[in-house]
Amino acid sequence: MELWDCNCWYGVPKSPPVAPAETVGLLLQEIGRAGITRALVRNAAVWECSPEVGNVLTSEGAAADERLMPAWGMLPPQTGELGTVEEFLAAMRAADVRALWAYPDKHRYVLNRTTMGGLLEEMQDRAIPLFLHRRESVGGQHGAYELADRLLMDFPRLRVVVVAHGSWGEDRLFRPLMERYEGFAVDTSRYELDGGIEEVCGLYGPTHLLFGTNFPEAPMGGAILTLLHAAISDEDRELIAGGNLRRMLEEVRL
Repeated sequence: MELWDCNCWYGVPKSPPVAPAETVGLLLQEIGRAGITRALVRNAAVWECSPEVGNVLTSEGAAADERLMPAWGMLPPQTGELGTVEEFLAAMRAADVRALWAYPDKHRYVLNRTTMGGLLEEMQDRAIPLFLHRRESVGGQHGAYELADRLLMDFPRLRVVVVAHGSWGEDRLFRPLMERYEGFAVDTSRYELDGGIEEVCGLYGPTHLLFGTNFPEAPMGGAILTLLHAAISDEDRELIAGGNLRRMLEEVRL
């Protein structure tokens, strides 16, 4: 079984976790210790500074080891930091970037059709997944889940992944989205609800779950242990562990 981590990062944030991975070397050390096969990574500068800076650092860091795959941040094209939609997509193609993150609250923009419609249309057509941290929001009470619902109402074929699930079950927030949108998923991170993984697989199928550790905000071992001990079929476990993310990235048309 291969473990493909959809949610881990390195760098120096303003409020570091207990055991931060300041360098890509420290991240690789932990990936090796945990037995992670591939990891979709980003530098903390993507959200703490700007994607204009963080995207470059992310690609430079990911180039250090073939196990690392870069994920970039996005910004409204109207302000020009990342160029036009066409220029940004060309840069993604050149750097083989197959996933994007949005931080509308931190970067002060509205993530909707008016602001990002051109890029979101391209992402939908090219099957480029969008990742959202569960705490990310623009005035919404329920953070990224409410934001994901708004996006998917306008772009129903968009692939949206909400990550960094906490230890308390958030099923009432994400299960309605799984029920309605084929392309919606959450990462496992600290989804430790007793029988939760089993119920999601039974009700909605394993494709709505991606293995993610949320390292270094959380240790890698917990997410691995929870998945290994879930009472699901080996086929479903392998899909969640790495098959879903691998397929998702392979289907991207840059």
